[in-house]
Amino acid sequence: MRHRILLFYISLFLTISLISFAGNAVSLPSGKLTQLDQSIWRIIEPQRLKDNTEQLNQIYLESSKPVSSLLGHSGGALARLPIAVGNAGVWYVLPVANFVDEGRAYWQDGSGQITQIADFSQVNNQPPAIIMHGQSFKLSFNEPTSGVLWIYLNAAHYPTPVHLTIVAEAQFIPQRFVVNSLTVGAIAVMLALAMMALILFLKTRHKVALFCFGYIGLHAVGWALAAGFIQSMYPMLTFNTTYGGMYVFPFAIGCASYFAFYLFNFDKSNIPHFPLLVKYANFAFCAGVIMWFLSFTWVFYTSHLLAALWIGLSLFVGYRMLSKNDFRAKYFLVGNILYSLSLIFYMLSHFAIINSSSPELVVLIALTLDCVCILLSLSEWLRLKQQEFQKVMYQSRFDALTKVGNRLLLNDQLENLETNYLVVFIDCDGIKKLNDTLGHAEGDIFLTYVAELMTQELAGKGQVFRTGGDEFIWLCEFDKSNQIDALKLDTKQLLDKINKRVVKRWPQSGISYGIACNSEANSVYHCLSLADSRMYEFKAKHKAHA
Repeated sequence: MRHRILLFYISLFLTISLISFAGNAVSLPSGKLTQLDQSIWRIIEPQRLKDNTEQLNQIYLESSKPVSSLLGHSGGALARLPIAVGNAGVWYVLPVANFVDEGRAYWQDGSGQITQIADFSQVNNQPPAIIMHGQSFKLSFNEPTSGVLWIYLNAAHYPTPVHLTIVAEAQFIPQRFVVNSLTVGAIAVMLALAMMALILFLKTRHKVALFCFGYIGLHAVGWALAAGFIQSMYPMLTFNTTYGGMYVFPFAIGCASYFAFYLFNFDKSNIPHFPLLVKYANFAFCAGVIMWFLSFTWVFYTSHLLAALWIGLSLFVGYRMLSKNDFRAKYFLVGNILYSLSLIFYMLSHFAIINSSSPELVVLIALTLDCVCILLSLSEWLRLKQQEFQKVMYQSRFDALTKVGNRLLLNDQLENLETNYLVVFIDCDGIKKLNDTLGHAEGDIFLTYVAELMTQELAGKGQVFRTGGDEFIWLCEFDKSNQIDALKLDTKQLLDKINKRVVKRWPQSGISYGIACNSEANSVYHCLSLADSRMYEFKAKHKAHA
């Protein structure tokens, strides 16, 4: 008998409470309405709700007092929102929470009957409405009514105040389209940029390209996880992948630090302070491993600490290198300014200093632009590397004084001969006497002048190589073997012409030469030897007639 009386008073109390709530009920909007996270949530034991769904009122009243905000809390939370519906229609409710292991909505009508209307848990195989970076569920009414909307959440951490936004269907659909399109588009662009960096690494094997791939690719994967994109693509997953972004972030930012280290060639310089990049990268990688053994609350704040340190370090490196007129720093600094500002905005929103409904989109757009700048800085690094390589190749294959090819380039050309060829072995006469009487500077002028004459006269017909102090070799290729006699005659006339011009300027000098072709020898080196011996025969005859 006492139990019946107690139940009667409890039911009477709950009915009176429901009527009083209805008097302060929220009217569903024609556009958008936000119920701020101010004492609307009560912390509850998740297990209790699972076993007592029909007793929401009792669980709510027996729980602790409403918390001022869910920011920084974890675990189960229950909100009770009286609603008045003035007309039939469809609305969507968006609990502004990043991570939701469990999310359910219940409707309590005027008679007190409670019905579950939505399961928007992030591990739900059939989410009611997919919107990136958050959750949503539908409220549909066929006629005017009033009642209480119950919302239950369970998460490892609430990084922001959990406001409740109610949006009419006509406004929700384009909002969802914009959010989802921008998110998927940004992730797709980052993945495409990461693949470009990977291809560059596979072609060049440069570490800077590998860490660029890690920088961009891991950021893309992290945001695909955090936004719920992976969960929506693979709904059969039984674990909440949205937490994964925080676990991936340390490795992404560690790759970013190593990328900056190799981008500015700090591995080959002794510039002070910049070993900090390696120390930070190693710290980030270690933190990323340790985070797998920590509670998610610690993971969340550790990632924020790493982000704050990276903001300072990346801007410092970019500014210092730009002050040294390093062109690569322009792209690096611009990208990191955008990314750093968005990270600051993102972190301030997590501490309720800034109120924003979509700080994740701000970060994603800024990060995508940063990744474009990062790839541009990599392309600039590769361009400078190619110029350096070409310079080294030129210096190793061209004579520094005369600017014609040297013996190394000649050997390369001889190894790739596929047609008939003619070689001329040339020796400059009187160079020692010229050096002794007029000085080595005049001797250099002489050699440069001879090389220029040969290059001009042989243009389009062959190549000139300097193979020794006063020795030059011509290499001329031709297709038809019956051209050899005419080619030899033309070559001899050119050489005699050059000799006359040289002697005219330096009477004590001249050139001696020997000509040979492939039809006269069994190998290219035999041909060179034959031309060399003919040159000495020419020189001996020249001395005999002097």
